[in-house]
Amino acid sequence: MTINSRISASFYPTLAKTQPPQQLWIVGYRNGVKTTQLIGMGLAPGTAIEILQRVAGNLVVRIGETRIGINQQIAEQILVTDQPLKDPEQIMGDPAKMEQTAPLTLKDLQLYQTGKVQGFADTDTPDLRAYKKKLLAMGLTPGTEFTVTHIAPLGDPVEIKVRGFRLSLRRAEAALLMVQEVQE
Repeated sequence: MTINSRISASFYPTLAKTQPPQQLWIVGYRNGVKTTQLIGMGLAPGTAIEILQRVAGNLVVRIGETRIGINQQIAEQILVTDQPLKDPEQIMGDPAKMEQTAPLTLKDLQLYQTGKVQGFADTDTPDLRAYKKKLLAMGLTPGTEFTVTHIAPLGDPVEIKVRGFRLSLRRAEAALLMVQEVQE
């Protein structure tokens, strides 16, 4: 694959679609992924990685002298190329700026924070589509404000107060709800 001058997320394959052994360079991420965690793992745009092994859909990669495991879900969010990145314009945005534009989800809010429903994450399975319908039926429609009232000790479930009642959501379900923090 070659790099053209117009950067497009659809142009680059994801890490999940690659096979070992292979040397790759990280170009960026799909929209909506939390970049802080990936950058903290050393998976920053411009980084060279080597795919060592695929085990049950998960990958073992080497970054420098470090080996890490990447699950299928994360691998599908990382965009890669097989060509070294020589031009800074080839990288899909500055990681610091990417973090600012990454959508916020309910699971990202802290205790007593107020948020407003923006929408829902892409739901590609029947279970998630059904759960989205349940959230809408419970009053979590776009534009609705809520407050985080309780977070269990291990972060699951999260309780919110919305439209005068309290609603508990599992962490995985809270990740579906795209929100905007409301400053009081």
